[in-house]
Amino acid sequence: MKRLAIIGAGSWGTALAIALAPRCEEVRLWVFEAGLAGRMRETRENADFLPGFRLPPAVRVETELG
Repeated sequence: MKRLAIIGAGSWGTALAIALAPRCEEVRLWVFEAGLAGRMRETRENADFLPGFRLPPAVRVETELG
């Protein structure tokens, strides 16, 4: 798989992105809340819903569906 999009960055969406990132060149994780997305980009972690698990480099945090 080359690219994957996951809509929703709650605990399940974040865990899915982390688990599938090694199998994909790019994973786009869509986040509804812009503030949360910014924190996730900075820390590479979803401290609100899945603290303690780092986002792999292949995961791109997005706020736009387009």
